[in-house]
Amino acid sequence: MELTRSPMTERQRSYRAQYRERIAGWYNGWLHVAVIYVIGLAALFVYVSNIVGVLWWEWLTIPVVFMICNIFEWALHRHIMHRPLRLPGMRAIYTRHTLMHHQFFTESEMRFADSSDWRVTFFPPYALVTFILMSIPGALLMAWLISPNVGWLVMCTTTGMYLLYEFMHFCCHVEENAFVRHCPFVNTIRRHHTAHHDQSLMMERNMNLTFPVADWLFGTSDLNRGLLGHIFNGYSTTHVKTDMRKTSRTPTGRRGAEAAGPADAATA
Repeated sequence: MELTRSPMTERQRSYRAQYRERIAGWYNGWLHVAVIYVIGLAALFVYVSNIVGVLWWEWLTIPVVFMICNIFEWALHRHIMHRPLRLPGMRAIYTRHTLMHHQFFTESEMRFADSSDWRVTFFPPYALVTFILMSIPGALLMAWLISPNVGWLVMCTTTGMYLLYEFMHFCCHVEENAFVRHCPFVNTIRRHHTAHHDQSLMMERNMNLTFPVADWLFGTSDLNRGLLGHIFNGYSTTHVKTDMRKTSRTPTGRRGAEAAGPADAATA
């Protein structure tokens, strides 16, 4: 199934058709999303169940870890997902993201057609498990150095940010509706991410997928605004920079794309 009314180019339409042909027949988008959120919410339940008598200063763990996660999200996107590094695993992430996801979704057409396209919209469930495992050493260290509550709050924040990332990214590719247009933060990231999918800007601009804090901090945003202006920008294009360097359009990467297989594509 494909969108009947769309400004997408024939190249994008053709790529989407090829991608769908190579997705396993048993794939179910609703099950995909359910597994992610069951794992995430179950993990959050365990974390919260172990938090007792939080002191006021322990709550400061949340904004601190939020900022670390925001920068990590930005760095992963900018320096791995959009850079063809020589390490095989890193190169595969680049191929699957830049050469696949960014051909399936472009600034001309950001919408998925139906739930079968969620394979290219959401990360695979094992990515969340990997992220949780990556968070454990830091949480254990904070629990030992400061307090157990801080350790559990670290885990709550990292897992919560992952689930938020998936939700916000979904909102960037869903059909236009009143919620995504008017909900604060969601409307900001939808415009922000659509601009990122411009293939002449995607290598350098708009790397955040939750809140564009790191993009503002490191000067990789396409907006000329302050921090609050970035966070609450919404759909406005009033402050879009006019002097941005534009790169040549990304090569098709046909050989690398075929080697990895569209059905293995990662997300933005």
